[in-house]
Amino acid sequence: MRDYLEFFALRDDPFKITPDASYFFLSESHQEALSSLRYLAESEEGFAVVIGEPGTGKTLTVRKFIDELPQEKVKFAYVLFPNLSPEELFEAILEDFGIKSEGETKNRLFAKMRDFLVREREAGKKVIIIIDEAQNLPTETLEELRILSNLETSDLKLLQIILLGQPELEEKLNSKELRQLKQRITVFVKLRNFTEDETKSYIDYRIVKAGRGNVRIHPKTYSLVYRYSLGIPRLINILMERALMAAFVDTSHEIKPEHVERAAESIGIRVSKRNPLKTLLYTGIGGLVVAGLLLLGAQKLIDYINLKSAQETSYLSAKAVDRQPEKQKVQLGDRVVVNVPMLNMREKPDPESPVVYVLREGDELRVIERGEENWIKVLYSSGDIDIEGWVNGKYVR
Repeated sequence: MRDYLEFFALRDDPFKITPDASYFFLSESHQEALSSLRYLAESEEGFAVVIGEPGTGKTLTVRKFIDELPQEKVKFAYVLFPNLSPEELFEAILEDFGIKSEGETKNRLFAKMRDFLVREREAGKKVIIIIDEAQNLPTETLEELRILSNLETSDLKLLQIILLGQPELEEKLNSKELRQLKQRITVFVKLRNFTEDETKSYIDYRIVKAGRGNVRIHPKTYSLVYRYSLGIPRLINILMERALMAAFVDTSHEIKPEHVERAAESIGIRVSKRNPLKTLLYTGIGGLVVAGLLLLGAQKLIDYINLKSAQETSYLSAKAVDRQPEKQKVQLGDRVVVNVPMLNMREKPDPESPVVYVLREGDELRVIERGEENWIKVLYSSGDIDIEGWVNGKYVR
């Protein structure tokens, strides 16, 4: 990696996918989201919701927000895996605040939370609870959060709550069961993919942040990255990192369209035979290590690519909880439906294999191969996108 950075005279990896608030880029929708969260922190409003597809920067936006909070005036809890009962969620929040509470009743947990909030408010501090991937919260738990948010003094809220989630969260909040909670939401923003102009500005911004160095971008490279990434920040990062590696192997300081093409192929993005003009086939980020080495032919990149692939696997796998396999008979060609809120699709039939995509409840799949221990390889088609990968058969029907 040092050779790679030294070649381009960069101080840092400009396109790492792990969230780093110092690389936060203010697109129009990200500016709106950050401004809305700032408003929440400065006001006495109770609930904020930020909606965005995977990879659009929800977590990075909230981390930028957290970094700006005055630590002497604000305490916050951050919950990442919220598929929890009310009791489990209360325990997780209290633990984040350093309060032991294991094995207590819901009423006792609620009382502990209330006492903590009162103490902090009397000390002049605000308390903010941030829940990421909030679309996974059971309806019962969301309703308990609403009840918790009722805690207030005669004129001040004791608690503010920020929910980050995928579009399924908005659908859940529109349900009849949560109509009272929806009425409490005063800040609601949606993150969108970058435009083509924003994609260009984003690429330039991250290279400058990393030191600029000797990196030059061919004018046609920007539009090609946008075409392949669809303006999704995470995919832009992955494509640009691979394009930089391809240029490094060619000893070129200019990132050319051919480098982007090689990068796209190395991470499993190619034109679908079904619609060769506009369809992208995502065969899996996990295949980028082997395919990338074959395409780039660079022995000196082996250690670097393995390191980055491990980081990507760790980050992407945090988006959904893997399920333990259970026997279920399916046949090749069968059409099945995901019957859990979220399900990891993996590059290989192994729970440690890199995540290709995160499926959602109701997604329709076609079985294209059977593996051992109930693993099945499936094809997911949505519009112009085809994705192949392995899932546990127990969680489809």
